Amino acid sequence: MGRSLWEDECHLALNFIKYGYKRLAKPLDFLQAAPIFWIYSVKTFAKIFGYGELALRATTFISSVLTLPLFYYIILELTKSKTAAIIGFLIFSVNSWLIYFSSELKPYGIDVSVYLLLVFLTISKNSYVEKNRQSLLAIAGSLSILFSNVAFIVLFCIVCYMLTNWYKDRKVNKGDIKVLIAWAGVFITNYFLFIFHHPATTDMKTIWAFTFCPINIFSSDFVIFINKTIEETFFTSLLHISKAYYFAYILFFVFIASISYILIRKKRNIFIFCCLPIIMNLVLSALKIYPFYFRFILYLLPSFIVLISLGAYLIADFIGKKIYFIAGIIFVIVCCTFFVQPSINAFPIWEREIKPSLDFVNKYNKKINLYITDPVNAYRYYYNLGYIKDSVYEEVPWDITLQDYYAMVADERSNYLLFYSLIYQWGYGDVIKDLKNKGLIVKNFEFKGYAVSEVKPLNKSDTNINSIYTYFDPKLTFDAEKVKVVAIWSGCVVSKPKLLQKGNYNITVISKGTPLGGVFPHNNIYINESKIGDFISNATFNPHTVYFEQKKDTTITIKIDMDNDAKTRDEDRNTFIRKIDILKVP
Repeated sequence: MGRSLWEDECHLALNFIKYGYKRLAKPLDFLQAAPIFWIYSVKTFAKIFGYGELALRATTFISSVLTLPLFYYIILELTKSKTAAIIGFLIFSVNSWLIYFSSELKPYGIDVSVYLLLVFLTISKNSYVEKNRQSLLAIAGSLSILFSNVAFIVLFCIVCYMLTNWYKDRKVNKGDIKVLIAWAGVFITNYFLFIFHHPATTDMKTIWAFTFCPINIFSSDFVIFINKTIEETFFTSLLHISKAYYFAYILFFVFIASISYILIRKKRNIFIFCCLPIIMNLVLSALKIYPFYFRFILYLLPSFIVLISLGAYLIADFIGKKIYFIAGIIFVIVCCTFFVQPSINAFPIWEREIKPSLDFVNKYNKKINLYITDPVNAYRYYYNLGYIKDSVYEEVPWDITLQDYYAMVADERSNYLLFYSLIYQWGYGDVIKDLKNKGLIVKNFEFKGYAVSEVKPLNKSDTNINSIYTYFDPKLTFDAEKVKVVAIWSGCVVSKPKLLQKGNYNITVISKGTPLGGVFPHNNIYINESKIGDFISNATFNPHTVYFEQKKDTTITIKIDMDNDAKTRDEDRNTFIRKIDILKVP
């Protein structure tokens, strides 16, 4: 359909464009992380076919298509029912989110493929698989660790399956031991090479904190989390099941029937491969190791569907035997309708499409200044593809304050463009509201999650915004007369003395930095040798604001000190300062 890459995909795409195989094995830019073999597979397709959307999405798409048929045989083997297998395969094959993530530049679709392949190889009665099961599991399991973030969860379930077989047979299977040794070797190697002390770990835990299950199961937070998770998992996001005509209550009884059957009949295989992964992911979520959120748990979709299809079959079979055969068939048809209709109605999921907005920007043909918020990496990606004409723009931080924004555009004397997302308006949402309230937007274009506004500059006499009192321009205040940016290669830089009147001020440093080992420069701000704040210089120019009280009319100097300078043969951590604004505040 030609769906464009959206921001999250573009974060990864820029890494593939910028780096070769060797560098891709190190922490990626823009807080991105993915399994190393998935990264190398995507890079290989891109090297051969170019860096367009189809090539970048090919790895996940091909794996999703090839493993799709396996699900029918998995349900059939677990439930021993062709009816349950047909119901489950129908739900699975038309699920709109599964289709969406099978064609996205993210490894979530690969996670599903890994689940299907490993479980199929573990329980299949296919003659070739039975004959070569341990060799196939050793190879597929080892590769899955390098392809999928959740492979270790599926492999843990398989280990539990092996242990229960040993217990049942009263002996240890030596072939299984070899498989486990192979998995352990690859897991440990992968963990210490690519996961242990990854620089993005802390940030990711902060970003996805809302997806971690509260440990106290008796707390109100736990109840809120479970209610939200049930709503997302079954109705609004993952499974897309209809709640019309109180079907949510029927779904509840479907699950009760399935779980009761598993426990009463001691169906250990269904429990190990369908219930245990869900329990494990909740535990890992509580331990803040892995989120429980619909796209991160896409690999659990088969587990949920097995339980749903089994429960629907059991109830239909009961109705058919106790009441009338046709009534059981009608129940199955009704269930399937409610299971799949929302997904069919939602197809195709296409919430974001950036190219019309890029076309709008291209019409201006470099004649106007451009500021970009969230879509900045999408803009960079399509510039690399040659789709964009203008390479000059300013990045607006997603969490920018109203005051910082007006400081950023203070030098504009004519209309400029602001390119932003309509779906996630973080801090800059206040900026958009204020621009509209002040009547500064003279032209606006919106399409599928993105907007471009032509904005006229703010009148400096506007009393609703704190005027700029003065500013320190690096080329005037630092010892760098002929450059627009002052670099801190090590240590610090100090401004020339400046008279500052008594009052309250916000001091904004506009800077960027280069990382070493994924860690960006940390800087301290001093006024006359007294520290007033600190900030981290990220990959693009961003404003960093601190409050300062000037207690009397006197001369000050501003010092910026980088305290974590470091250098290797390949990387050098530095700070670059473009401007320091001083804004008087009440």
